[in-house]
Amino acid sequence: MIEANMKNLIKYRVSVADSMVLIGMGLAASYWVLESLLNIFTTHEVSFLKQLLGPDINEIWPRLIVFCLFLFFGSHVQFTINNRKKAEEALKISEEKYRTILESIEEGYYELDLDGRLSFYNDATQKMLGDRHAELKGKKIGDCTDADMAIESDRVFKHVLETGLPDQIDEFEVRSHDSRRKILALSVYLRHESNGHPIGFRGVIRDVTKQLRAEREKQRLEIQLHEARAATILGLAKLAEYRDEGTGTHLERIREYSRLIAEQMSRLPKYRDYITKEYTAGIYQSSILHDIGKVGIPDAILLKPGELTAAEFEIIKTHTVLGGTALDAIDSRIEGKSFLTLGREIAYHHHEKWDGSGYPYGLCEEAIPLSARIVALADVYDALTSKRFYKEAFLHEEARDIILGLRGAHFAPDVVDSFIVMENRFSRIRADLYSEEDVLTDEHALFENVAVRN
Repeated sequence: MIEANMKNLIKYRVSVADSMVLIGMGLAASYWVLESLLNIFTTHEVSFLKQLLGPDINEIWPRLIVFCLFLFFGSHVQFTINNRKKAEEALKISEEKYRTILESIEEGYYELDLDGRLSFYNDATQKMLGDRHAELKGKKIGDCTDADMAIESDRVFKHVLETGLPDQIDEFEVRSHDSRRKILALSVYLRHESNGHPIGFRGVIRDVTKQLRAEREKQRLEIQLHEARAATILGLAKLAEYRDEGTGTHLERIREYSRLIAEQMSRLPKYRDYITKEYTAGIYQSSILHDIGKVGIPDAILLKPGELTAAEFEIIKTHTVLGGTALDAIDSRIEGKSFLTLGREIAYHHHEKWDGSGYPYGLCEEAIPLSARIVALADVYDALTSKRFYKEAFLHEEARDIILGLRGAHFAPDVVDSFIVMENRFSRIRADLYSEEDVLTDEHALFENVAVRN
């Protein structure tokens, strides 16, 4: 095994020129051994050189040495030349394969000099940037687009040159020879010489026209869906609100207040990952469904101008279950979490209290869904600062003091704290959206004030 490894090592280490030296040394040794043996077994002196070259051998030695050196170095030079030719042929074949691949791929490949002029490009680039028959070599890539886009592309190439870091142009707009608008995406990398000096740029071009059109169409449809959803929610909420003879901006204020609290709480470490932009948008839209269950309360009770009896109050309280159940029935038919999921939570639980004294289920603290905790405060603040048939509207400062007094009892402490941070914006929204028409004879006007007084 060791002998085999040594042979492989020797075979790997010895070059052709070294092999020729070893062969020469081997022949010389063979000649010496043969001549010595003949001299031992014969009575007269044997000398092949004298017989071949004559008696004066000393004169021929310098010539032999020069001849051997010539053979040695000449063979080595020839070997080097042959290897170089083979390397050049291999490189040529490799370049041909490389260019064949570049020409056949659907994505464009381009190379620019430091002035931004095209020095090499494949057929796909030709099709994307201009007319199939137009010559692009030597043309600046900014010439293929409008002035603003040319300035932007120059900025990107300059940034790549200054930093050495790759960059990209996401929407490089060009117009083809038939005036069709195309959107391209370009990657930009720096090209270097072997010594590391930059010599230009290279990159890949993709036609993203269809992709961007599809994405924009998707966005347009999503906006339409969002608007239709918002209109549906507002219509449902207004339907319930109109039963209270209300035509004002109560619902608009509720969703603004809820959004403000959610935005502030999203900055707290506890809720940073939970209250996302989608969650905030959801609570903004769904908060106005808090009293949707009132459509199931008899008018004689809902519109009663006087104080409710205990039995009537129990019937009023069922609006939470009616609303939550109705929204749950719709939400259960929608796959995944829908915009009604938050609405259902809010409808069921916006009258629960932090200390467990609320209804319909007497939930306490964090067993109450966060969305319901937020809307509970927004709803009470609006009831306090709105005019009712039996009272004038409280000033903002009075409503704030009442809510602070109910921190940790009616309301979640962190919800109250977030309200205090945003209280100036609450006051501005109330001033901007308040209407004298918001004099409602709803259950808030009748028993939320009782809850506050208690």
